[in-house]
Amino acid sequence: MSDEFIAFNIIVPFWKTSWFYGIIGALLFIVLMLYFRWQVSLMRAQVNLLNDKVELEKSLSQSVLTSIKSQMNPHFFYNALNTIQAYIFTNDKQKATMYLSKFSKLTRLILEMSEKESIRLKEEIEALTLYLELESSRFQEGFTYRFEVDATLDTNLVHVPSMLIQPYVENAIKHGLHHLNGDKELEIRIYSKENLLEVTIDDNGIGRKRSDELNRINKEKHASFSTQANQKRLDVLNRNTTNKISVTYIDKVDDFGNALGTKVILYIPKS
Repeated sequence: MSDEFIAFNIIVPFWKTSWFYGIIGALLFIVLMLYFRWQVSLMRAQVNLLNDKVELEKSLSQSVLTSIKSQMNPHFFYNALNTIQAYIFTNDKQKATMYLSKFSKLTRLILEMSEKESIRLKEEIEALTLYLELESSRFQEGFTYRFEVDATLDTNLVHVPSMLIQPYVENAIKHGLHHLNGDKELEIRIYSKENLLEVTIDDNGIGRKRSDELNRINKEKHASFSTQANQKRLDVLNRNTTNKISVTYIDKVDDFGNALGTKVILYIPKS
């Protein structure tokens, strides 16, 4: 009886083959690379967000400082001190004391508001009232101004960006009423319009066209510092937000095209 041999080969399972290990290694390498790139992209996005936040905060700080400068500009200080000096020279101690008291109170309010991103509407109206009282005292004939505030508004609860309205009021006085002969009138109306605060600064001045002509004759800047500063601030405040602050200019004219003044309307989202 002869011995019989059966020859057979044992095939190694594919998961133990070198090519399988190679594929798995390649896949792991690809997965790790993709994961690494994903983590890097996340880190870059976070860094970009932080940079944007820092830049935004820097821009906001600069815009607030610019707004302070627009309110506490050298001309305003110079004119205010000259008015106080005039009262002292005429020995009108009562007016000098009253003016100095209002001037110091306004200065304190402005410095306090400069530390806040937003303030109560009541504070804004208080500062505007002091500013108008001081400016009206400087005019030889003065000017008439009045506030009209929506009775439904709680000025203690509604907030607005600090020092936002005043530069437009300053423009109405400096470029509209200052050059007007006769009665000078300024009206500030603040009303609630759904989710917006509508602020209207209405003057009966010489109008923007005539003001621009006088500025060019006097070789002044075509656009006032206050307007430029506030527009830059609006751009910063409106960045990365859907509820934007907007401003509309209306040049008032009669039937013959003669200027009757300027109306500026600010639309401020309630907060």
